[in-house]
Amino acid sequence: MRKHCNEGLRLCKSFESTLKEWAYAEVDRQAIEILPLGPIRLKEISLTARQSDSAHINARRAYAEHVANCLVCSAHLVET
Repeated sequence: MRKHCNEGLRLCKSFESTLKEWAYAEVDRQAIEILPLGPIRLKEISLTARQSDSAHINARRAYAEHVANCLVCSAHLVET
């Protein structure tokens, strides 16, 4: 079971939130490849997908770095 310090819990929730946003943006991006949309709407959806991808990468990196450096948050990785 994962246990988090306060900062780890904040980063975990941030990561989960951006992961969800990224997943929905990725679905939208895949759907626009199928739908005949105009160039303006296509650009809006693509921009949203890129922004959510960037936010997802940053949140994942921040959370992973914190877990790697925090004894409380990384305890589940080293338990025997």
